[in-house]
Amino acid sequence: MAVQMKLSGIIQSWLFLAALVLLSLLASCRKEDDTPQDENIQVSQWLYDWMKDVYFWNDKLPAAIDVGEKTDPEAFFYELIYDEEDKWSYITDDWKSMEEELSGTPVSKGYSPAFGFFSGTSRVFIVVEYVYPASPAHNAGLKRGDIILTINGETMDTNNYYDLYSQSSYTAGLGVYTNSTITLSGKTITMTAASFQADPLIFDSVYTIADRKIGYMVYTEFISGENDQYLASLDRIFDRYKSSGISDVIIDLRYNPGGEIDPSGYLASALAPYSVVSSSSIFVTFLYNKDLQSYFEKKEGLESENLIYKFPANSHNIDFNRVYFLTSYFSASASELLIVGLRPYMDVVVVGASTYGKYTGMWIIYDFDEPPAHNWAILPIVMKYANSLGYTDFKNGLEPDIAVEDNLFQAKPFGDTEDPILSAALEDITGISLKSARSMEKPGYVRLDNKTDRLRRNIFIPGKIQRGILPSH
Repeated sequence: MAVQMKLSGIIQSWLFLAALVLLSLLASCRKEDDTPQDENIQVSQWLYDWMKDVYFWNDKLPAAIDVGEKTDPEAFFYELIYDEEDKWSYITDDWKSMEEELSGTPVSKGYSPAFGFFSGTSRVFIVVEYVYPASPAHNAGLKRGDIILTINGETMDTNNYYDLYSQSSYTAGLGVYTNSTITLSGKTITMTAASFQADPLIFDSVYTIADRKIGYMVYTEFISGENDQYLASLDRIFDRYKSSGISDVIIDLRYNPGGEIDPSGYLASALAPYSVVSSSSIFVTFLYNKDLQSYFEKKEGLESENLIYKFPANSHNIDFNRVYFLTSYFSASASELLIVGLRPYMDVVVVGASTYGKYTGMWIIYDFDEPPAHNWAILPIVMKYANSLGYTDFKNGLEPDIAVEDNLFQAKPFGDTEDPILSAALEDITGISLKSARSMEKPGYVRLDNKTDRLRRNIFIPGKIQRGILPSH
């Protein structure tokens, strides 16, 4: 009996110790779980405070919100978005990577993908819109118009295509388009993402046709680059245009989804009549939510740089009265701002298809404290813009003056005068037929949207708000 009691006591002691260990482990797990939740709630509070102050549709924010329950900042951010109007506001938990992407020094393979699938199927393909010079894709031999059907031997579909494309390294199986179908060609290309200089001015040329000299450039994104290096690229091309004595200029924005307002204004100042630039005429104006608009008007006056953006000085101005833009549905944001901002001052001829219809701008808001408490950033729509005549709200895009559809399945190299849209512009300028095939029909596939496209399809406006002028910040 004594032995049994002793054993029973030992067993009870062990059970008690085991219970203590278990409780300790559970408490530890709860602490580890609670810490990121608490941090995420703080991020949610941070983004909510900003949205109340600066979001263009702040009067549409949900009336009753318990931020203390919002442990997923990204999900919470999209709860706040006014879906009826806002298709563009954006959030990321990796501000540093996004900063690299927006600065023009991305870690990527260096080609622009058009994702699509044929109606009635789920098999996704990629058509290459363009390839950056000196990028991994360029060095591997990928070209504009190439079709990618598989990645690492795996067929893409509507569920996996972006994950496959986003891998840092892969072998792409190329396809060939014939008779409205795509089949594997047997050719493969291997690419590994790397950092490179993504200068948006990827092609330029000067044509001499009859008595006309015509400048042509392909511009893929409005970014200034480190120390304005990509603006310097624009300077060089416009100096070349001057020395060549061009009479006309064509700017290809078919694949330009937007970017920063400063490069858009700088390019406008290179193109516009000298009198417009030298007098610092109004390029665009900005309209904010009721509270923020009143704040700027009262604190800074009606001439505030937060309310009016004027043509910046540009010593490389070519003093033209007419400009041609090549556009597609994927010309958006800062591309459209450039077109509408120039229209009051010169003859603007749009060739191609209707643009996207993005008449709003955003600020990039991250944790401005040093050191930052987190790596989240929000990019909310904070304003809409109008040109000097008050033109805005072009929700259906900007219609072309000369309508020609862009068909990537029949893509020509940039600068090839058999490119139907470029050819249409050259014919309008010279009056000489170049006999290129043209299509008024849209390509027969469904184009897929993706997170990268949504980010790039924006205008990033520098604002004093980011330096903490609001009393609450």
